[in-house]
Amino acid sequence: MPEPEKRSDKFTWTYALWLLPFLAQDWLYWLHPQWDWWTISLIIWVLTLIAVAGSLCINLAQRRWRRLVSLLIAPLLLLVLLRILAAVGITSDSIRFALTKQTYLAEIERTDLPGGEQRFRTFVWDDTFLEKTYSTLVYDESDEVALPRDEQSTAWLQRVQTSCSEKKECVDLDPGTDEYVSVRKIGEHFYILDNYLPNAFP
Repeated sequence: MPEPEKRSDKFTWTYALWLLPFLAQDWLYWLHPQWDWWTISLIIWVLTLIAVAGSLCINLAQRRWRRLVSLLIAPLLLLVLLRILAAVGITSDSIRFALTKQTYLAEIERTDLPGGEQRFRTFVWDDTFLEKTYSTLVYDESDEVALPRDEQSTAWLQRVQTSCSEKKECVDLDPGTDEYVSVRKIGEHFYILDNYLPNAFP
């Protein structure tokens, strides 16, 4: 006679909720940038690892195979959801930019430039780990920041150099062979520069 199915052994998507704290730091850290997000991230990672490992052991010991499979595929479910949201333009960066855009525009409007020179400003977008800037929000009225390096005008390069020397807001689009910087447009004249290794932005 076949063994009756365990009532507690069933497929469930709720394990995906265990991974939400990882998303929370990406979506919400900028609300309180003064917090020690490096330590918070480490604590979240350790607690989640303990919870997942413990659940795996319990489900294995009790032979709850459906729950075990659910736990293993939970990250895939969350990844699919994030991909769908990104495809329709809903990301942590887009939501944050929509909520803070007017603040940046107000600061840019206060910038007085002689002779109608096009405005160029940079803002720290992500310095979560050890106060190091890994992402930078750039306002470039000329939109030359998105051009290949050899197509940017001399005037634009001088404008960037002025920003570096006067305001210590530097954008290094050619940081070296050991680093990679991507440029993403997020609004009219607004771009996010992401540095995938730690030395592109001083």
